[in-house]
Parts: sequence; structure tokens; C-alpha cells
Amino acid sequence: MCHCPAQIREDCPATKYQFVPCWQIEGTYCKLDDYGETGADTSICQVCRVYKKYGGGKPIELKLLGRGIDSSLKSLERAANIDFTIR
Repeated sequence: MCHCPAQIREDCPATKYQFVPCWQIEGTYCKLDDYGETGADTSICQVCRVYKKYGGGKPIELKLLGRGIDSSLKSLERAANIDFTIR
């Protein structure tokens, strides 16, 4: 619905878990930021056209946890088996 590029759609949990509204899924692509947040901040949802159209103005509560994109440095370290510790 947001016309995201194909690469983002492939990784975003909103396409994998279509039975749950995207604003209730931790770690959707739009909830991430450049500082390694795991995607629990739903403040961006308040201005999203999808939420405005289908959210019904209800308070946002994350219901699907731990299934989203994790951009934290620790997860990158585990995936690449690299130590990014600054010495």
C-alpha cells in the first residue's frame, strides 16, 4: 500500500504477516531509524496514510514482537560473525 521498493518489501515483516496490521508489528521497515532501533517506536504510525485510513484512531499497541527487522549492531555482528567493538 505504501509502494515500497521490492527490496524493502522482501525484508519487511508487514508483507510476511499480513493477518496483523503493520502498526502492530515490531520492526517494520518504517519503524526503524538510523540509530539501530529495533522497531518498537510506533510514533511514525500516527502520520502514516495506511494507519490513518485503517487504524480507526485507536491507540497503537505492538502485538507481534520479535518478528521484525532487527538493525541493531549486535544482530549484525551475529549474522556476520564480526566484532564491531571500538577499542
